[in-house]
Amino acid sequence: MSRTFRRRTERHEYSWVLRDRESRWPVVRKLNAHSREGRKAIARFHSDANVTMRSSAPAWYRKHFNRRIDTLNARMLRRWLADSGFDPVFDIKHRHCANWSWW
Repeated sequence: MSRTFRRRTERHEYSWVLRDRESRWPVVRKLNAHSREGRKAIARFHSDANVTMRSSAPAWYRKHFNRRIDTLNARMLRRWLADSGFDPVFDIKHRHCANWSWW
């Protein structure tokens, strides 16, 4: 079942999304949801471009982090294959390791 099908009846509260970023408190200007700027803000909200404390690290960082661990583990394995007396120490990957190091 696709994500679009599951979320087709979901409603979003756009009060924080439609706030104008240039306006300062106590006067906060709201954007119209049907204006060009409002549609742009809503599209940004639904994209993965938002960074929050609950979000994960960017994909480029996760890819770099995981590639570095994979390279280290492959190097340890090759050293052990070349010299059976070598005691390899592998770095275990966890799915949150990149996120923890990012924050």
